[in-house]
Amino acid sequence: MSQRPNRLPPDAPPLSVDAAILGGGPAGCSAASWLAQLGLSVALIERGPRLCGSLQSLTYAQDWLLGAPGESLAALGDRYAAQVSGQAGVQVLTGQTVHHLDWSATPGWQLSLDPLADAPDGPDAPDTAPSRQPLHARTLLLATGLTPRHPAPLYPASDRHGRILDALELTARRESLPVGRVLLLGGGDNAVENALFLQARGHEVTLWSRSDWRAQTHLVQQLDDRPGLRRRQAQTLPTAVVATPEGVTVSSKAYGDEHFDHVAVLLGYEPEPSAWLQVADALQRAGVTAPSHPFRDEPRFGVLGLFVAGDASGRQHPCVQTALGDGVVAAKQIEAFLRPLRESQPPPALRRNNRQVIHIAGLRFGANLGVLDFEREGPQPIQVDAEVNLGAQTIVSRDADIGHVLDYRRVRLIIIDECTAEHTDLLEALLGKLCTRLMKLPGVVGVRIKVTKLEIFPDCQVAISAECGQW
Repeated sequence: MSQRPNRLPPDAPPLSVDAAILGGGPAGCSAASWLAQLGLSVALIERGPRLCGSLQSLTYAQDWLLGAPGESLAALGDRYAAQVSGQAGVQVLTGQTVHHLDWSATPGWQLSLDPLADAPDGPDAPDTAPSRQPLHARTLLLATGLTPRHPAPLYPASDRHGRILDALELTARRESLPVGRVLLLGGGDNAVENALFLQARGHEVTLWSRSDWRAQTHLVQQLDDRPGLRRRQAQTLPTAVVATPEGVTVSSKAYGDEHFDHVAVLLGYEPEPSAWLQVADALQRAGVTAPSHPFRDEPRFGVLGLFVAGDASGRQHPCVQTALGDGVVAAKQIEAFLRPLRESQPPPALRRNNRQVIHIAGLRFGANLGVLDFEREGPQPIQVDAEVNLGAQTIVSRDADIGHVLDYRRVRLIIIDECTAEHTDLLEALLGKLCTRLMKLPGVVGVRIKVTKLEIFPDCQVAISAECGQW
């Protein structure tokens, strides 16, 4: 099923939507479908020429997706794409990439979209010449999926000569790969399934894993039925992989130099970083501490209208089924951010304060701190003053479950624990420890700390303060 790239005409006014979704895979499509059914407007942005394009090469039958045994992921991707493409309220923009991204408290996210330089020509090409287009979105959802890991020196940055492949490249070429000697590096489902497939097609296969087999039991059991398939389990991986037009030389301490026709590096996936880097840059320019990578769902970024779904969050088990569920959860989070949950609530703009801060003032206790001899003999009296910024918060007009807020007793105990757990020579180092630990608390976007040494001098007190995060 071919999908024509969708682009806005050059003279179109800026598109304004409730939610912009970066990534048109299963998670993005699932979220877009749910958001549209919830009555919200969506721009679904996919850099490839079609939605769910990453599934198109997965044409073999699968049994791990509940409700679709024996069906290929390619066929399922076609169905996901067809449903979303025909759904009212969803603007599908394929063949597009984000050139620039900005965030502000109002109106939210501003995106500048570019058509990809290698967008298809011919009968499926757009009627109008593409140009950079602005897009305004009240919320942004990252659903950009995964990319194969390319660890050096196993996967050279250049001079691979088409003989060193990653997971996506092997999937695309394995049916037409010339029969020969193939080395697969990895021990998960992907590596074992490919080893079984290639050996069945006449290849001389070596499967090399740095740990015990991590594949599903039924796949590992099939390995036992293939005595001709060479297995190297729980062994140190090669130290060098060098490709030439004639083949690949693999060097290791255990086996010396070996020669293969093709090598596939199947050592897992990692969240695709490009969209996250743009988001982090936009938030830094706005004075907001950017999320770590991989970006996981955190309340402190939800108040900025920033959400994540599917494999982009670095979840424990990335697959189509978990991505579909993540899309639903993200859609509900976006709805909760944009709309009142009950008619009795005021509009979102009135439900949120600009900032909520926990203050701990005048906390005094003995700390294991200092470089002087007498300071090493026992705890020294200090005073800690702390401010913990929770960012924009929902106004609470009645008692609520304490589990929904950050308990200030927890903040107090963390400060005392960090200052008394071990001896710290420098006051500056203690400030760093306090800031780091408090910033890890859920919902915290900024920390200010002041530590005063009460008895270091007879005629004065000495204090140092630090500030980190968003203020």
